[in-house]
Parts: sequence; C-alpha cells; structure tokens
Amino acid sequence: MAASARSSIAVSQAARTRRAGWARIDLLPYLLIAPAVLMVALVTVYPALYALGISTTDANLLRLASSKAVGLANYIKAWDDEIFTQALWQTVRWVVVNAAGQMLLALPVALFLNTAFRGRGLVRAAILIPWVVPGAVVAIVFRYLVDANYGVANDLLLRLGVISESVAWIGEPLPAFGVISTATIWSGFPFFAVTLLAALQVIPEDLYEAARIDGASAWQRFTKVTVPLLTPTILLLLLLRTIWLAHSVDLIFLMSNGGPGYNNYTVALYSFILTWNQLQLGYPSALVIMLSIVILIASVLYIRSIERSREWM
Repeated sequence: MAASARSSIAVSQAARTRRAGWARIDLLPYLLIAPAVLMVALVTVYPALYALGISTTDANLLRLASSKAVGLANYIKAWDDEIFTQALWQTVRWVVVNAAGQMLLALPVALFLNTAFRGRGLVRAAILIPWVVPGAVVAIVFRYLVDANYGVANDLLLRLGVISESVAWIGEPLPAFGVISTATIWSGFPFFAVTLLAALQVIPEDLYEAARIDGASAWQRFTKVTVPLLTPTILLLLLLRTIWLAHSVDLIFLMSNGGPGYNNYTVALYSFILTWNQLQLGYPSALVIMLSIVILIASVLYIRSIERSREWM
C-alpha cells in the first residue's frame, strides 16, 4: 500500500510538473508568426507538393480532370529525351557563365563604390538602374542593339573593320548565348555590387591599417584581408543567383525563344515551352522536380562552403 501511494504521488507530481511547464510556455510569439507560416505553406509548400503529385500523372490542361497516374514514367522518359539532356547541360553552362560574370563585374564596381569621391551617392544610386529595368525592356533593347539590319553593334563593328558583313547574332548558337548572357549579366550585377558594398563597409578599417603598418601592398591587402572577409557574402550571393538563374526564363524566351533550335534551351525554359505550347503539365512538372533536386544538392554544397569559410575567419 505504501509503495502504491508513493507511486501515485510521484505520478501526480510529474503531471503537475508537465502542466507547469506548459503554463510557462509563452504562446504569443507562436501566434504572431502563425499567419506568416501559414502563408509560406500556402504559396510554397502546397504548390511544391501539388507539382510533385502532378508529375506522376499524364496531366494536360485540356483534360486535367481525366488525367491518369503514370507513376515514375515521366521521370524515366526524361532521361530518354535528348532535348532534356541537352537542356540540362546548357542549364549548367547558363548558370556558371552568368553567375561568374555578374560576380566578376560586381566586385570591382563594389570596390570602386567603397572609395571616397565626389558624387559617390549619385553613382551608388545610378548603379541600380540595370537592376530595376524590367526584363522585357532589357530583352527588347539588346535585341535592337544586335539586330542584323540596323543594330548598333553591327554598325560599330563594320566601321571598325572587325567584321566584313552584318552578323545575325541571335541566329547562331554561340553568339546568341553570348548576347543573352551579356544582357543577363548587365541586368543582374547591381544586386551583387550593392550587397558586396554593404559587406565591404562592415570590414574594420583597423585591419587595413594594421596591414599597411606590416608593409602589405594594395594587392596583398585585397587578397589577405578583403577577400577572406567577403567570402561568406560571395558564396551566399552565388547560391542565391544559382537558384534564380536556374529558374530564369524571361530573357532567353524573349530574346531567342531558346534558339536557334534547342541550342539555348534550359530545363526551366523547356518545361515552360512544353506547358505554353503543348499545354502539358505532368511531364514539365517532372522536369522541374528533377531540376529542383539538382539545385537542392548544389545549395547544400554552397551552405557547407559558407560554414567552412566562417570557421576560417
């Protein structure tokens, strides 16, 4: 009886302790973030799950209600699709060239904007102009610049004697890729530049002063002080830009429609064109899911690199 009484008392005390623990939890913060969490779930989680589900069907916009489950057939079909495999490697080329180009252009611009000169505030504001110009406008401007009949690029190159006749830049695979990449780099580098500028401004001036006292040259200060401290920001920017570029459709579609032929197709553009032209949903969704898996793997590698770079600091 005594043992039973002690056991019941212990259970009662444990129950009171749990109730007291729950009572100490402040539910207000959770209630405040609940609308944001719900919104994220509605606009991110639900569409992702819906796309995953529809990728296992033969869904078509003309017969969405009568679509049938096909399992993994769409994923298997992708690896037998020469356009998809070509677009996959072209997506890698597209991301690497444009992300690297934007970073290589933005870093010297950020270093320049971090120096003191007259009118610096105006220049810092003006540098954002390419970023705020709509993609459709960028596409139209660059199409006119390289037009084979009356484009400024052909006119200048003809006058300088670089070319002997007008070049149809958008009509050839490699020149078309170069023109589209140039437009993308021009429109995207301000985001890199402004973010790098913000990171440069938080680097203590004492570090540069100590390096000068030790006799470090400007190049040594850049490589030994600036670059290591900017590395986490650089990696974060490359991660964000990789995700954005992998899903980018507007400039490629508006400037060349992925052409000539399939030579400038990316996976995102291929999925978009299948939906836009052929009204398919199941197969394009499978392509996007596969692309998302590749991006997820790349993101994990980026994040690990960012963590390692912070450990070295």
